[in-house]
Amino acid sequence: MKNIVVLPLITLMFGLASSNVASAEERKTIFMTVWRGCEEACQGFHAYVEANKLPIDIVLRNVDRDRAKLPVYLEEAKQLNPDLVVTWGTSVSKAMIGSIDEFGMATKLGDIPALFMIVADPVGAGIIVDAQQSGRTTVTGIRNRIEEEVQIRAMREYFPVSRIGVIYSAAELNSALNTEKLQTLEDKMQFKTIVETYELGDDDKPLPNQFDEKMQSLAEKGVDVVYVGSSSYNLSHRDAFTQAALKHNLPVASAYDSMVTESDALISVSNKYYRVGQLAANQAEKVLFEGVEPGQLPIAELQSYSITINMDVARQMSLYPPIQLLRFAELVNVDKK
Repeated sequence: MKNIVVLPLITLMFGLASSNVASAEERKTIFMTVWRGCEEACQGFHAYVEANKLPIDIVLRNVDRDRAKLPVYLEEAKQLNPDLVVTWGTSVSKAMIGSIDEFGMATKLGDIPALFMIVADPVGAGIIVDAQQSGRTTVTGIRNRIEEEVQIRAMREYFPVSRIGVIYSAAELNSALNTEKLQTLEDKMQFKTIVETYELGDDDKPLPNQFDEKMQSLAEKGVDVVYVGSSSYNLSHRDAFTQAALKHNLPVASAYDSMVTESDALISVSNKYYRVGQLAANQAEKVLFEGVEPGQLPIAELQSYSITINMDVARQMSLYPPIQLLRFAELVNVDKK
């Protein structure tokens, strides 16, 4: 078959022990479609497979943020008829699996089992019926998002929050859903969401060089923090995004750990993508080698989350974290001057 890539697997140990090691006679094939290359979650998935010596061949397809490739890969998956399809991200998962509104309890893949990961709001996206069960016989997945209520409480452990700024592209479903979720919490948690959206070009992608303008607008509207809950665009442009925020003295809080560890966001509350990928592989093992019907599995999630603080940014903004937060937060750039 044209352009099939079977990835070499990374040998790393993982704390979750495999319930059994399948025999070579049971070798399985996974068709994995990812949005932006084999990043941390994809790598964690592969590491679990290798560490537990699971007889699995993984055919990887990278959409590389090009939606035109999605129907091509869907058709390829149906032709290949693998033992499991694994999808990364909301756009990929909706394109490969289909929504409940479109297909009811069935999917675009027919009888092929499917497992999603790194989907910010699988219920809001219409992929599953509720946060605990998919409600679809051939579908299971991983919940990796830390709820916005937890995010806001963590911010408030650090500094007062009454006005939360959000900048996003209306073309990104995850971002729109995330903003709607924030707005539903306004009365309960006593804050106001201040929204800025990017101007889009004919290709539905944000026009360049808008970060400074949007941050200035949020600063003028008196926001306490700029929150990035779900946005592939902001994540991909994290340096420009966070530098513009710093210029206008706005702290950035993010659900993406890498915006803190690899850029200049102040604080993140997140699940590490690598561990999410390992958990997804553990879920895949149950489907492939233990004979569990995907729809019978609960939607899995990690039992703990990480708070990360960028101390270099904290110093620049004179926002030093309080003692109670320092007790359990991971600090990065502690010695950076």
